[in-house]
Amino acid sequence: MSVTAASKALALSTVIAATMDSITVISLKTAAGELFRKIPTEVDEISPQKKQFTFWISDTEGNGNLTGLSLYGNGATTTLGTGTEMVAQAVTIKKDNTNSLTVIWTVEVTQ
Repeated sequence: MSVTAASKALALSTVIAATMDSITVISLKTAAGELFRKIPTEVDEISPQKKQFTFWISDTEGNGNLTGLSLYGNGATTTLGTGTEMVAQAVTIKKDNTNSLTVIWTVEVTQ
């Protein structure tokens, strides 16, 4: 028995809706944990399965020795600890009040 194309398409659209379509914030983390959250400055739909999220973090926001970035959804807000972490990336960024940060993150759900 094989899965039909219609069933595969339904499964993919369900996964996209539950994950990528629910992403609402980026989280900046330090070794001590979650430091700061921000909503996207811009979201571009490249295809139904692929989106590009742009975040601009000013010189007064999210300052510290950043060790990770995460995208959160499923009820996530700018309040730390809310929602579900969807994707994560380890980083080493020293962010202070002398610099801003632009993060452009492309997320794709594939079959």
